[in-house]
Amino acid sequence: MLRNAEDLSKGEIRQMIRDCYTGLEKEADRPYQPQTTTLAEELFEQREMSQEFIGNAEGQIAAKEFGPELRATTARLAAERGIDISTASPDRLREICEGVARALVEQQRLFQVRLDDSLTEYAPTDPLFASSMRGEDRPVGLIMTELVEEYLRAKKGEWTAKTLRTHEPKLKLLVDFVGNERRAETVTTQELWAFRDGLLRLRRNYHTSVGRSFQSRQTSSEEGRITAATAANILARTKAMFRWAHERAYIPTNPAAIVSVDAPKQKKGKRSRRPFTASELAHLFGSTVFTGCKSRSRRFEPGSDIIKDARFWLPILGYHTGARLGELVQLHFDDCVVDGPTPHISINENSDAKPGEDSYKHVKSEAGVRIIPLHPDLIELGFPDYVKRQRKKAGTRKRLFFGVKFGADDQPSTVFSKWFGRCLDKVGLTDPALCFHSFRHTAEDYFRSSQVPKYLIDQIIGHQDHSAAAEYGAGVSLEVAYDIVASLKLPVRLPQLIKKIEGDAT
Repeated sequence: MLRNAEDLSKGEIRQMIRDCYTGLEKEADRPYQPQTTTLAEELFEQREMSQEFIGNAEGQIAAKEFGPELRATTARLAAERGIDISTASPDRLREICEGVARALVEQQRLFQVRLDDSLTEYAPTDPLFASSMRGEDRPVGLIMTELVEEYLRAKKGEWTAKTLRTHEPKLKLLVDFVGNERRAETVTTQELWAFRDGLLRLRRNYHTSVGRSFQSRQTSSEEGRITAATAANILARTKAMFRWAHERAYIPTNPAAIVSVDAPKQKKGKRSRRPFTASELAHLFGSTVFTGCKSRSRRFEPGSDIIKDARFWLPILGYHTGARLGELVQLHFDDCVVDGPTPHISINENSDAKPGEDSYKHVKSEAGVRIIPLHPDLIELGFPDYVKRQRKKAGTRKRLFFGVKFGADDQPSTVFSKWFGRCLDKVGLTDPALCFHSFRHTAEDYFRSSQVPKYLIDQIIGHQDHSAAAEYGAGVSLEVAYDIVASLKLPVRLPQLIKKIEGDAT
């Protein structure tokens, strides 16, 4: 499929024009073959026609107006490189035509040299092609800053704003190490091993050293260095970019393919995140946040107020559904069906909002788009009433939890995740392996304990099922899934733990 020329960056346009010249150069860089017996006259005529072509092309370049013949040549050369210029804007079309015209002019200059001399090495006079001479010492690909720019631009459509912001400075560490103007195709595996070693010497606060060189961010103190896991994470960005560049033919080989960090193995049985135990769940949901506090600003002091707001409902929803925090925070009212025989929530990307806007929605993967039946305990606890009250107060706002702001990184989970971490500490659950995501692990555990089939767990939790059978059918119906969820043996029944009161203090 042809790419739209309008989508090309400056770097890609330059690369396409240089590629065009490389092909044109090969056509012209050969000894001239006479066609007649009057060689002197023939050479004079060829030189005159070539000079006339150059004059005509340079005139079009100066006037920024390109005739149908040159436009046709541009369209052909672009199409040969997978680019469609038919829908390009006038400005973009002039830009590409100018580049092709310059390539054609440089080809004719080489042709004129080869009329008399078939051996002398030719050096293009146009600065756009000055580095385009053939030979291993004259690379024509992107420089490192251009490669990073192209990679991030290509990934912009599939990465979140947060991912872009976290990956870019990690890639710039590599650029600083090898040099801004370094041609990507000349970077070697040996250099990347050296880069790996440098990463392992980075000081812990390396990211705060704005404007400092890669070398100056390293430390001789082993205690003051980043962990091997962090170094591996940074290196992974480099490896992914070079793999992408190789797949896109920006570089002939992938120099990062075998470069790695030997991160220390985690102790067996130790997990960075773990599920809640039944006693921890009882302790959490038996705390003042859920059973009664002094006031909205004194949530961790015993009292008679049960404030059923986002801080009340999001942990309860996480416990009953196993959904990711971000998926719950970005729920729209239209995603919550709380009336009828099969109450459920829908995790989807149905929104016209752009990243950074309040009603924007993003789902981690294709498997993450799903419908989750709501356990009857959620209905008994009053979740439908909360949805209805929020809808009345929302005005034009679309999100159910509109009071929970997105983070500065545009992520829906950032702000509430920090509060929930403080909440766990306040109630005495200080194990760092416990967090909101622990509800997801907990849900999987009680699904398995209830002998729910794996394919149904994957369907509700939103995990990718890699089996061949997963490619067929639409999965278990909502009604069947609801019946299974409703019969689950939960480790803690919240309606029995949280006292019911009339009204709401939201």
